[in-house]
Amino acid sequence: MSRKILFIICLLLLSTLSLHAQRVQVLDSDGIPVPFVTATTPEGKFIASTDADGWFDNLSGNKTIHLSQVAYKPLTIDVADIKDNKIILDDANYDLPEIVVKPKELLYCQTYFRDVYIDDEGPIFFRGGVVDNSYNIAKKKVESKSRHLSKAQSAFWQTLYSSTSGRYDKYARLPEEPYYNKLCKLQQQGIITLTDAGDGRQIIADSISQLGYIYWDKKELTRTVSFDLSTFSYHRENKKKTEEATKKGKTFVPDTVKQQRRKVTFYQVYRTDSIGNSTTNDYIMSQYTDIGRHRHSGIEYLIQVQSFATDFAYVDKKEYKQMRKENKVEMNIQELRQFEKNNKIPPLAPNIQEQIDKLFEKELKQ
Repeated sequence: MSRKILFIICLLLLSTLSLHAQRVQVLDSDGIPVPFVTATTPEGKFIASTDADGWFDNLSGNKTIHLSQVAYKPLTIDVADIKDNKIILDDANYDLPEIVVKPKELLYCQTYFRDVYIDDEGPIFFRGGVVDNSYNIAKKKVESKSRHLSKAQSAFWQTLYSSTSGRYDKYARLPEEPYYNKLCKLQQQGIITLTDAGDGRQIIADSISQLGYIYWDKKELTRTVSFDLSTFSYHRENKKKTEEATKKGKTFVPDTVKQQRRKVTFYQVYRTDSIGNSTTNDYIMSQYTDIGRHRHSGIEYLIQVQSFATDFAYVDKKEYKQMRKENKVEMNIQELRQFEKNNKIPPLAPNIQEQIDKLFEKELKQ
């Protein structure tokens, strides 16, 4: 083989590697960046998640990827077909049910949720179902709740996640208030800043770095919040420990490895009125994502909880008690899937759903 031909082949290989290593941004149909999009392989293995500006740092080594995000339709795409380093996701067109206003003490909200755990083997744990939420209007608090669900898991140590996943349950429920309201309170306290970025967007930041975005769509009358929970907590923890060390005449050195080990993000969508106000009964959907590496094995994992409001009503305590009684049913995977179709809930990426089905089949055989 001549040196000239060898040189051309090397250039082609380098060009291909460069293409695959390029950063890729995910946008919606209006050109707005889509944060916290999950990319998986055809086998269901976790690849990466976009940042608050919709960027994947590197999709190198993957021919086909599946993209999933709570507010958008899942997409399967060949990396070689990505043009101009941009991927467009279509809105899921998920409709929040209308609520009939009545002067009663409780707001009933039914939320449907999906909780999936993925590691280097693909999905190994799944839990999905319906939560009956009771919001006390006078106390401004979510009170009694019941959960009707179905689950499947693989291997013994994943049972540990099953037994400790209660801490993720709060992301399956109705939030007591829009997260935007909490961020406004943090802004008033001087803990974070909310800076106008134009086109209905605000940048969320603390004194160290950017933490996410708020986007108010005045045409659709919705507000989305994307927020980096782990970085925010890490910065606050370091500030507290620095202050404590300073009082003792010592120097605190932050653990940078700790920050890199785990990435926790939060995404929430609410309806608004014409001037941007939202209340608890305007909740539409949310997504909580926990990405990290196990300390001992080094295995990377993804835990994702998606939640959708599927029913709202104003009720009294007697009516709510009866509703809970009538709703108390277990759902298998087929019934969960049918519930999603009936309520126009965007499906999971096909590869993830296939692996979850296999988990249920495996559990039934045991």
